[in-house]
Order: sequence, then C-alpha cells, then structure tokens
Amino acid sequence: MSLAKVCITYRLEFFTPVHVGAGTGGRGFLDKYLYRERDYHQKKDYPIIPGSTIKGRLRAAVTALARAQVYGPEEACRETEDCPCLVCLIFGQKGNRRGHLYFEDARPTYNDIDRLVGVRPGIAMDRYRRVARDNALYTVETVGGKNVVFQGQIWGWVPEEKRQTVVAALKDAFAFNYALGFGKSRGLGWFRVQVVEEGSGKCGTP
Repeated sequence: MSLAKVCITYRLEFFTPVHVGAGTGGRGFLDKYLYRERDYHQKKDYPIIPGSTIKGRLRAAVTALARAQVYGPEEACRETEDCPCLVCLIFGQKGNRRGHLYFEDARPTYNDIDRLVGVRPGIAMDRYRRVARDNALYTVETVGGKNVVFQGQIWGWVPEEKRQTVVAALKDAFAFNYALGFGKSRGLGWFRVQVVEEGSGKCGTP
C-alpha cells in the first residue's frame, strides 16, 4: 500500500476570549484555570489549546459528515476492529488502534500573550426556575479576544488513494466548528479558521 503525507496548518482567529481548561480548582482562588504549557527558556507558563481538544472537535464533525454519507456510503463507520472508514483512519478507535494523523497543540502567535489573560465571573442559572442558583458564582480564567490567533498543525501518513478525501474532511470539519472551550453559549471561544495545506516538508518528520 502506497502512503502519502498529509500536512495541514490551521489558524484559529478568535473574536471573543477563550477558556480551554485544565480542570477545576488549582493554583489559587479561581474555579477554572487555563491549560498552560511550560516554557523552560523564559521560565514561565503560557496558554495553549491542546491537540486533543482540536482532535475531539474535528472527530465529532467528521463523524457527523460521514454518517450523512458526504464522502460516500463506504466511509460511514462500522465500529468494527478492522473498520477502514475515514473516521477510524484519521482519529483511530477506542483501545489500541491509533489514528494515522498527529494533532499538535495550538500555540499563540502573539509573544506577550500573558497580557491578554483575564478573569471572567459568571453565575449558574436554574433552568426550571429561571433564576440564579444559590452559591453558584464562579470565576473563569480566559485569554485573548478579538484578533488573537492560535496556530497548530496536523500531519501524518495515509493511504495515497484516500489523501484528498482526508484533507477535504479535515477542512470541512474545521468549517463545521465556530467555537470551542468553556462557555460557548455565553459567547466565549468564538473564532474563524484558516486552513492551509502545506508541502510535505513543512511539518512533522520528512
């Protein structure tokens, strides 16, 4: 089987602050903290969007598109161990079968990103009574706002005959998404995306 390399660069340009977190509680008084990566050269942490978050959002979109037979009936997932569908090829299956593509973390293109970190308060609502819940004030760490860009790459090797379909599916999946992270319904994490197919030497190993 002949393999071909897929190499995609994506840029998420945010309209509103975003929160992609590392769980609740943590280093201080906030309820939700940003996911951060340690920069050992500058001896500080900075916010990133984990590749697993990007992968999860894209998987949900590609799964929905494949079920709708956008890429043909043969690409609908059969959920078997040897399933050759598009979803299993790109993202892998539960258990030990890995996908063919690697999803890098998305990192900010703005060097002084810490200046754009802020705290946003919120109140949880009781949907039945339509009032604020008791003792439901929370605080969320957010980053960015208008025109803040996070950039990452997706790359790997796929069967040559499926390469164009894989690239098309990833582009469609990005177009399927408009927001990510916590508080999407409250206006957080809204973005537009630019997806560029790169030459094989522009990402990952040759």
